[in-house]
Amino acid sequence: MNSSKTGRGFLGSALQRCGLLRLPGFAPGFPRVELVYADLTFNRLCQRWLDAEIDRSWADEIRAKAQSFQECWDAEAPLLLGTTVREIGAPFRNRDATAVLTLCPIPSMSVPLLLNMRRFLDGPTQGKPQPMFLFSALVFHELLHPYIGRYDRLESRLVEKYSGEPLVVLTHLHLTALMKRVYLKLGRADQLREIVARDSASEDPAYRRAWQIVNDIEGHEAFVSELKRARLGRLDPVPPLAAPPQRK
Repeated sequence: MNSSKTGRGFLGSALQRCGLLRLPGFAPGFPRVELVYADLTFNRLCQRWLDAEIDRSWADEIRAKAQSFQECWDAEAPLLLGTTVREIGAPFRNRDATAVLTLCPIPSMSVPLLLNMRRFLDGPTQGKPQPMFLFSALVFHELLHPYIGRYDRLESRLVEKYSGEPLVVLTHLHLTALMKRVYLKLGRADQLREIVARDSASEDPAYRRAWQIVNDIEGHEAFVSELKRARLGRLDPVPPLAAPPQRK
């Protein structure tokens, strides 16, 4: 049997399970992400620190579905990350990454790469989990943070223009613009609208503000153009970012 045909068949079936599109001509230059469930010790500590409920059945569910999440992301990575590399013209710095899946009710984050999985499971959502394309969008979002790096190293006219905005807005302007570019390139305008709607409904209004600037004021292409001129993939690691001074 032709191995290339076998590979394409596996990819096609994985994409079909995820309800996602296919795109030929995948680009290299992005990490392979291994999804690992943060099991008992972390859960116990989380429950103690936050007085949070983590039902045993939820842990059983995430263990049972971990491979499905991995297969879904493995199918999505060449599309989302590969398109990013092609559009910006710069590789991701890391070639391998580990994403920790958790049931602890804390925000997902990029460093360390930690993904809150509650909204994607039947148990915590009472049988109404969010669709898998939003899971892929979450992984993509968190991987874009280290790909873009610190906004204050981009030599960005737009960052200077919006320097009075909160830190969360500034760290998401180029990120949301790049996400929009990639999703539109892949023909996923419907998915993009749901991503924007979910971000805009966040308790933190900074996410809504970032999308407002990108969608309604500047347009995403202005931010993407700055990313293309930046030295992404070639910058040395830098210290953690402090909050910028606020304009009076």
